[in-house]
Formats: sequence, C-alpha cells, structure tokens
Amino acid sequence: MKRTMRTWLSVVVLIGAAIALTGCVELPIHEATRTLPESFAVTGAVDLDVYTSNGRVTIQGIEGQTTVEVIATIRSRGDSLIEAANRAAKIVVEMTQNGNHVELSYDATAHPWDVRRYSGVDFAITVPTTMDVEVDTSNGSVEVSDIVGILDLDTSNGAIDVSNAVGEVDAETSNGAISIDTYEGILSLETSNGRIEMEDVVAVVDAQTSNGRIEFSGALVDGVDHRMSTHNGAISIMLSTNASVMIEASTSNGSISTDLPLIGDTDGKEWSAALNPPATAMLTLETSNASIEILGSI
Repeated sequence: MKRTMRTWLSVVVLIGAAIALTGCVELPIHEATRTLPESFAVTGAVDLDVYTSNGRVTIQGIEGQTTVEVIATIRSRGDSLIEAANRAAKIVVEMTQNGNHVELSYDATAHPWDVRRYSGVDFAITVPTTMDVEVDTSNGSVEVSDIVGILDLDTSNGAIDVSNAVGEVDAETSNGAISIDTYEGILSLETSNGRIEMEDVVAVVDAQTSNGRIEFSGALVDGVDHRMSTHNGAISIMLSTNASVMIEASTSNGSISTDLPLIGDTDGKEWSAALNPPATAMLTLETSNASIEILGSI
C-alpha cells in the first residue's frame, strides 16, 4: 500500500513538473470560418435583439437605409483544419423577423461541449438609424454607432463602445472598458476592471466601475442627480465654466483638485461645493486610493 501511494505521488509530481515546464495547455491553432449573410426589409422604427457567445457585435446606423443587413461570421478552432471545419459546420445561427422585430442568435449551450468551447459567432450589422437594440454576448466587444433609440448592451471580457448616438444607454461589462463618444441622452454604465470614458456628451450620468479610471467631458442635464463612482481609479471631469452644478466629491488616499471657482467646502478629501450657485444639477464623485480632478472648459 505504501509503495502504491509513493508511486501515485511520483506521478503527480511528474505531471506537475511537466505543466510547469510547458505552461498552460495550448488551444487548437487551426481556425475555420464561414459566413452567413441575411437581409430583412423593415419600415419605421426597428427592434433588434442580438444574442451570441464568444463573439463580437458591431451595429452601424445608415441614414435612409430600409433594411437590416447582417453578416454572421462563424469561427471554430481545431487541432486540424478538418476538425475546425467540422465544428464550424455544426453551429446553428437563428436569424428571424416578425414585423419590425429582428432577432439574431447563437445559443452556445445548445451545441456539443467541444463546439461551444472552441467556437464563436460574430455579427456585423447595418441598420436604419432609428431603432432599439438589445445585445447580449460574452468574450467579445460591442460597438454601436449612429443610432437613435434605446441601447441595452451586455457583455463580459469585452469592451463596449457607443458613438454618435441619441437616446438611452444601459451598458454593462466586466474586464472591459466602456467608451461613449458624442452622445445625448441617458447613460447607465457599469464595468469592473475597466475604465469608463465619456467624451462630448450631454447626458444624465450614472457611471460605476472598479479598478478603473473615469473620464468625462461635456454637459450634465439640469434638474437631476448624476454619479460617477470607482475604486482604485482616478476621476477626471471637464465641465463648462457656465455650468450650474453642486459637486459632492470624496476620496481616500488621494487628493481633490479643481481650476473652477467652486463655492463651498473644498478642503481635505471630502468636498461639498457649487459651481455657479444656486445649482441646478447634483454630481457625486467617489473613489478610493486615487485622485479626483475637476476641470473647466470654455
């Protein structure tokens, strides 16, 4: 019995040594792809839902377009091109239309284990500019541009990028950044281990992250509360010198600074001060182990 135990332990040690020398188990290096094009004629406002896994989703609005144009790209890996192609051939992508509701989906859980482990589906879509969008993916980025409507965007291990849009954005990811550029509307943004950047926006803002920086430039909508919160990340905002905002800012193990003529308590690590009082908007800034910078722009 003792000899058997010693033999077993020796095998474990040898396996451990082999792993230490070779590193992690390598993924298959051969990749096969196939594309599935589709087109849907629509009128008026469109409702688009996209569900995928291990895939990137890009959506671009085209002025005057009356169709939803889709390219689904299926990707699979294998130890050989034949194995990769066989896996790609097993993938089922559903693309359906019911009136102005278009749904695109790849359900990884409905596929064999080896297929869902080594495969993914990307969607590249062009659409009319007025539409509501819901995207749910993982291990892939989401990019939306030139859209007027409600955007509900969800991924993990991927970035979210929205540009030239108007309406409402609810964006959530993890281990990925969120970027909003040239936007007007309502922003609800949440990530972890990623930064949040908002540039040239006019919005109601609720932005939360951890282990990431928050940057903002633009205007805050009057008459409502706004929040930007992070941990282990700096906050840098740029507001017009003509803005009217009450600012509540707090940090630990960091500093707070400004070049704006704030009126109120601007000492220490907790500030409560107004720009151009009486303030018509409220902004809460919270971080830890980092600094807060409040800058003015013309």
